[in-house]
Amino acid sequence: MPVNKNTERKITDKRQAFFLFAICWMAYFTCYIGRLNFSSAMAAMIEEAVLTKTQAGTISMVYFFVYGAGQLLNGFLGDRLPPGRMIFGGLFLSMLCNLLMGAAGSFGAMAVIWGVNGYAQSMVWPPIIRIFARRLEEAVRLRYCVDIVSTQAAGTLAAYVLSAAVLAVAGWRTVFWGAGLCLLAAAAFWAVGYARVERLAAGGPDESPSARAAVRENAAGKKAPAPSGGKGGRSFAALIGGGLWLIILPVVVHGILKDGVTSWVPTYILETFHTSASLSVLVTTVLPIVNLSGAYLARALYRKCAGNEVRASAVFFGVSVAALLVLWTAGSFSLILTVALLSVITASMMGVNTLFVNLLPLRYEKEGKVSSVSGFLNACAYLGTAVSTFSIGVMVEKLGWGATVAGWLAVTAAGLVVCLAVRGRYKTGDTHSSDSGSEASS
Repeated sequence: MPVNKNTERKITDKRQAFFLFAICWMAYFTCYIGRLNFSSAMAAMIEEAVLTKTQAGTISMVYFFVYGAGQLLNGFLGDRLPPGRMIFGGLFLSMLCNLLMGAAGSFGAMAVIWGVNGYAQSMVWPPIIRIFARRLEEAVRLRYCVDIVSTQAAGTLAAYVLSAAVLAVAGWRTVFWGAGLCLLAAAAFWAVGYARVERLAAGGPDESPSARAAVRENAAGKKAPAPSGGKGGRSFAALIGGGLWLIILPVVVHGILKDGVTSWVPTYILETFHTSASLSVLVTTVLPIVNLSGAYLARALYRKCAGNEVRASAVFFGVSVAALLVLWTAGSFSLILTVALLSVITASMMGVNTLFVNLLPLRYEKEGKVSSVSGFLNACAYLGTAVSTFSIGVMVEKLGWGATVAGWLAVTAAGLVVCLAVRGRYKTGDTHSSDSGSEASS
C-alpha cells in the first residue's frame, strides 16, 4: 500500500535525527554479520571438505545474484511501502536463514537457504536511503549518507572477528547460529526504535519541542510544509536513458572488487601464504578498518570535483589499477604487502560505492525515486559480485591465483576507461538541492 507522506515530516531536532541514524546504522551493521559470515566460514568449510571451491563460489554467486535482483525489486517497493516494516521483515527473515544455514547438511540446501538470505538482506538498504531522503534535512542527510558507510567497515570487521573467534573454539556451524542471534536482537531493537520514530512523525507524546511548535503553527492556520520526494518528474526508464546507463559498467566493476574479491580474500591468503583458516580470517580484518577511509575520501573528492560523482570515481579506479598491477607482479612475496594492496583496492571501491550508491541517488529526490535509483545501482553492483564470486572459484581451480588477479586488473582498467570517457556527461554542482532530479545529462 502507498505510504502516507504526511507521516514523513522532516526531523528538525538534532537528537531525534541522530536517533534515527543510530537505529538505521545498527540495522545495516548487523546485516553484515549475517552476510559475511559465509565468506568467513568458507575457508574452513573448504578445508573440511564440506564444500569444494566451485560449490562455495556457487553459493556466494546465488546469494549475490538474489541480493542484486532483490535490490532492484525492493528499490521500487521502498518508494511505495512502509520502510520500517520492510527493514524489520528483512532482519527477521535473515535471522531465520542463518539459523537454518547452521543446520544445513548439503550443498543444495545451503544454496537455497543462502539465496533466500540474499533476498531478505536486500529489503534493508533501499528503505534506509529513502528514510534519509524523506525525513532528514539537507545538511544532516548528506553527512549521515556518508557516515552510514561505517556500517560496512564495522560490520565487516565484526563479522570477521566474531567468525575468527568462533572458528578457533568451535565449528563453522556456530558461526551462522551466532549471527542468527545477532539478527534477532537487531530486529527487536529496530521494531522498538522505529515505532518511536513513527510516533514522533505522527505528533505523539515523545515529539521534540521544535516539532510540536511546528504542529501548533499548522493548527493555527499557517501553511504546512509540502512533503518532499513527490512522485512527479520523469519515469524510471527515462532516468536510465537520461544518464544512469552510462555508469552501469563502472558500478558492476566496483561490485566485483568491493564484495566479490573480498569474499575470497581469506581463501587467497590461506592458499598463497599457507596460514590457518582462523588466521586468514583474522588478517582480513585489516581491510574494513582501512576501507572506511574510502568513504570520507569520497566525500572530499566529491566536493573537489564539484559534485561530479563519475569524475571522483575515476580517481579511485586509477588508484585500484595501480595497486592491482603491483599485486599481480609482486603480491605473493609478502603477506604484509598483499594485505596493504588489498586494503588500498577495497578502500578505493568503498569510495566508489559511496559516490554511486549513497550520494548519486539523492539527485532523484524530486522524482520520488531515491530508493529506486539506489536499488537499481546496487543491483548492478551485485550482479558483478554474483558473477565474480562464482568465476573466481572456477578461475582459481583451473588457472590459479595469478591469472585470477590479472582478471581483476583487466576489469578494473575497463571501469577506469569508462569513467574517464563519460565523466563530462554528468553536470557538476550541488546534486542535493530540491530540484536536483534532472542533474544527470545524457
